Amino acid sequence: MAKIHHCTCRINLSGQNCHIVHYDQFSTVTWPEVQVLMALHGDENVMDVVPVMIDETSPAAEKERLASRYGYRIVEQCFPGRAFRMQLMMTDDDQLPRVEEVREQVTEAEVAALAAQAPVFTPGRNRKPHEAAKEA
Repeated sequence: MAKIHHCTCRINLSGQNCHIVHYDQFSTVTWPEVQVLMALHGDENVMDVVPVMIDETSPAAEKERLASRYGYRIVEQCFPGRAFRMQLMMTDDDQLPRVEEVREQVTEAEVAALAAQAPVFTPGRNRKPHEAAKEA
């Protein structure tokens, strides 16, 4: 088993800052998965990649997981052949917390309490002064 980094990042899906997907510490992507996402969306649209956790897996198991999630073609384009080269670590830093340790810190009750909270809407822009005057 080899060590693998789990990362947080932001992905700009359309390339125009309209649809941005955030992967945080509770929904991470692996470093090879970041490479597949870069091939899918372009290098410039995968931003703020930071390793936050470490786990263990085999390269073959990771390639199989990525192929089942993103499709065989794109994964084979990134990691071609049977003797493929897959970089599992973004940096040499292996002093990160393990995935099991991080997942144990969050209990099911905390997740349920967060899910039960009412959503909060914040408008994207302020109202114009003349619109507020009409309503008053």
